[in-house]
Amino acid sequence: MLRSFDLVLIGIMTATAVVTYTIKHRADEKLAEVRRLETEIKLEKDTIDLLKADWALLTQPNRLHRLIKVYNSELGLAPTEPTQLAMPKELPMPRSALPQPETTIEDIIAGKSSEVAAALKGVAAAKAKPAQKIPVPLPRGSVEVISTGSVNR
Repeated sequence: MLRSFDLVLIGIMTATAVVTYTIKHRADEKLAEVRRLETEIKLEKDTIDLLKADWALLTQPNRLHRLIKVYNSELGLAPTEPTQLAMPKELPMPRSALPQPETTIEDIIAGKSSEVAAALKGVAAAKAKPAQKIPVPLPRGSVEVISTGSVNR
């Protein structure tokens, strides 16, 4: 004969077994998710390494020198002169420090200023001139194919 105390203990053991199984199942799911995330992180790191290697190949000085030779006529590159570099104090002032103009938009619209009238005459004269022809690049003919060394997926 089973006593009521025995039935209560059997119920408690069954409940603890169910709770233990549930906790174990959740832990296994979390472990699988951690492994999946570690795999994704490894894939991203491998992709970053591949891109760094590809960048290193693309920026090799000898490759860039060959490209400059091929496209020199179109690019018109020239070495940078030391006088082209500017110090920060030589840069233009910020917008907040710019002086405010003496003429207002109302004066410009009304054409009260002689400077505005002269500028409008200059605009009219510029519109009267024919437009300049836009240069078009010449065909290169045979171009040496340059391998980048990139990896296709």
